[in-house]
Amino acid sequence: MAPPRVHVISDDPEFDPEFISHLLAEGFQTTYLALIPSKNNNKTDITPLLHIADDLETGELYAVIAFGAAATACLDFYSSAQPHCCALIAYYPTAIVNPKVKFPKALHNTTHLAASQNFAPAFHSYTYDNVAPGFAERDLEEYERVSASLAWSRTLGILRAAFNISVNLESVWEEHTELEFVTKDAAATMRTMVAEPYVNHIPTLTGGIGQKDLFLFYRDYFIPSNPPSTAMKLVSRTIGVDRVVDEMVFSFEHTQVIPWMLPDVPPTGKKVSVALVAIVCIRGQKLCHEHIYWDQASVLVQLGLLDPKLVPQAMRDQGMERLPVVGAESARKVLDESSEPSNQLLSSWRNGRSDIEAKMPLRPKQAVTGSE
Repeated sequence: MAPPRVHVISDDPEFDPEFISHLLAEGFQTTYLALIPSKNNNKTDITPLLHIADDLETGELYAVIAFGAAATACLDFYSSAQPHCCALIAYYPTAIVNPKVKFPKALHNTTHLAASQNFAPAFHSYTYDNVAPGFAERDLEEYERVSASLAWSRTLGILRAAFNISVNLESVWEEHTELEFVTKDAAATMRTMVAEPYVNHIPTLTGGIGQKDLFLFYRDYFIPSNPPSTAMKLVSRTIGVDRVVDEMVFSFEHTQVIPWMLPDVPPTGKKVSVALVAIVCIRGQKLCHEHIYWDQASVLVQLGLLDPKLVPQAMRDQGMERLPVVGAESARKVLDESSEPSNQLLSSWRNGRSDIEAKMPLRPKQAVTGSE
């Protein structure tokens, strides 16, 4: 079976090649089509759209991703059912001819808008704040990576739904972690990643950008530095269009320097248990990037490097008794919400608990139903 066909359309003769490469990496047969405005009346010539499906057989489908003035033309053209077209994704159209248009039910569609455009279509759309039209194209000055990434995930979701594509992201992520923590092979780990990946451990700014730096980081600082006692307990896993989000509890005995989590901190021999979240982006069955978050204050408290009672005098003079940080309690509460009482850092809650309970409304008695 031929790969699902996607046509990228804009009025730019030299469209962003990286956007095209991402579609190709995801397995789409991708072609680019430029719709150039007519010199006579400045209107977009839609003749190429009339013939876009000429070579398709019965049951074969295609999708359209259109930008700018071409998006305006496509929104108008595809408001009527077109044979074989299963999806239309428009990026920042210059105008919307009919904001109340109702697209064919079989057409998966969405529109990405910059907030500055002030459009409010009745059909499905997303609006991105603090960006200008062009925010999704890397070869333009208006490119804004965060909004572009978010729009890409939504675009990919529309395409997969339209073509009924299912992708197993879990297996990609699990192979990667197996190579990191079990096989402990830096070179093999890197082969699970795209050509220009990055890893960002948010609390310590450790990781790497690009194959070379990330390989060195994995080989010399990450893989060999995890203590033998290291254990991870998965609490939850959320799978999106191109991301896997793992919530876990990461535990270890601090018997060696751990550069990625505790740079230059000598071993203390103490046990640590901390909640950790990994947000992993996957492109074309390879890891693109990882954002890893954890509560560094909790780690430091458990190692004795941060004492909650050491409050600066200026804040102590204002009645502050302790720093709002905790140790292993936070990890325990992730595993079992009832293992630790809530709100113990709130002095008003602790001191006024009996008063709060006294003011709680009585629960109404449930009606008795049925008969003996």
